[in-house]
Amino acid sequence: MRSRSNSLLEALAAFTADDARLIEEYDRQFRALKRLYASVNDPELFLKLVVLNALLSYQLSMRGEEYWEKFSDFFSSGRGLEEFPEFLRLYNRRFIGAKLKRFEKALRCVEELFKEGVEPLAEDLSAFVGRLATCMGQKESAKTVVFAAKMFLYGYRVAFGREPHGIEGVEIPLDSRLSKLLPSVKGWRELAEVVGIPPVHLDAVVWVPMGMSPTEVKSLPLPLRSKVERLLEVLKGLRSR
Repeated sequence: MRSRSNSLLEALAAFTADDARLIEEYDRQFRALKRLYASVNDPELFLKLVVLNALLSYQLSMRGEEYWEKFSDFFSSGRGLEEFPEFLRLYNRRFIGAKLKRFEKALRCVEELFKEGVEPLAEDLSAFVGRLATCMGQKESAKTVVFAAKMFLYGYRVAFGREPHGIEGVEIPLDSRLSKLLPSVKGWRELAEVVGIPPVHLDAVVWVPMGMSPTEVKSLPLPLRSKVERLLEVLKGLRSR
């Protein structure tokens, strides 16, 4: 493990997989999905919307948390897949021409992926990533592909109260926040193996607290709050280097 990650390793070693799942419950993106599902109440349509939005979640003009809240608000009013271009024009306008073309491709892939329903996809999230990457013509470690798997995991848990199988093989969605700490997917994979938390869950342990306000951190249950506060101290030191 590289020296740069030693202090990060020490802070993360305090967390368990159950801690990671609890932190995910505080993720504004997870909460946005809960609100959306309460309105949609159709698991297949809900998860199609979630995967589509994840595949188009790049070059945003606002923080990711806010973007997913806009997504939830927009589609909670009974809109369907065909109205996705309108959502993009309203809230995801950067490179809109390219994104509209990508939406058409992503929609075809999502429809193909869900052809046999939701449950076969939940049997192996790693296979989900492989099929989606092949259809989209991207690597299995591509950020939007892996992020789509993460958000499928969130959405599936919201809709069914349990997790998909095969999450251990899914890489971390390496965005700008995380790459400033460790720049490679391989580095995060190594870190995840040492601390015993799958990369797709480790993502939340690091990413969610970085987006929390001090008030939100204080709202965490005390044992978890202490771990998060220590982690944030380490992250602050790493980002200042």
